[in-house]
Amino acid sequence: MKPTKEIVGLRIISILDGTQVGVVKDLVLNPQEKTLDFVIVDQPTDIFGAKVIAFADLLGLGEFAMTIPNPGVIQDVAQNIEAQRLLKQDTRVLGTKVLTKKGQLIGEVTELLIDEETGQIAVCLFEAQGEMHQVGVEEVITLGKELLIVEGSPSVPNHQMTETKREIKIQAPDVAVPIEETVFTKDVDLATEENISEDVDLAPKVDSLGEVAPIENETSFNLFEQRQLQYFIGKKVEKDIILDNTEVLRAGERITPDIVTHITSRSTLMEVTSHLQKN
Repeated sequence: MKPTKEIVGLRIISILDGTQVGVVKDLVLNPQEKTLDFVIVDQPTDIFGAKVIAFADLLGLGEFAMTIPNPGVIQDVAQNIEAQRLLKQDTRVLGTKVLTKKGQLIGEVTELLIDEETGQIAVCLFEAQGEMHQVGVEEVITLGKELLIVEGSPSVPNHQMTETKREIKIQAPDVAVPIEETVFTKDVDLATEENISEDVDLAPKVDSLGEVAPIENETSFNLFEQRQLQYFIGKKVEKDIILDNTEVLRAGERITPDIVTHITSRSTLMEVTSHLQKN
């Protein structure tokens, strides 16, 4: 997955002759399909004098460059009706407000993650009350010019505590059930989940200062998030970010494998993603 800020500014290389034929100036999104359909090349003042490349004509979208088979795939916007239609819709997404279907305003979009293979928008990152959150494209109802409308309130990192407790309850170890010494019945073998949950202490631990101790492994990253962590290695961020071990990742500091191990929550992962420097 690639943030849009890392696509804009990429060199465009023609495989046919090995030359640079331009630079990505902007992106053209399809709000109906929730995809990246075109990239704008060397955008002039008059948008309809610009050149575009269809995503379907791209060979690759890497860290150093975007590759195309030959310069012939570069088209005039004035001659591409679909590109004109999408440009007139002017769907930017970045900077738009995030609204739930029930009318709750929950944040502002800061970044989009694009699947390099399909052009599909995979994830929208948004900021709410100083924290970064994410919503998968499957939860997005509308990509509008002014609003991003989603099904409901996207999950946030703190909600993982509820899931962790549920897993602990289901996977509780064998618990001794008090029985009379002289009577052994099938009721003992048929102890239900309710019997077990009553004996297992799921209450959070409290330290000597009266503060709740954090639950171990509160956040387990999914496959996509694990790929994002590996992608960070060698990158730099635009601003100082406090990591989950309280150390500070300085602006301009190169991210090492050791630094990645200190990114253990989704909020920090999304904040780093949102503030990666362009190559």
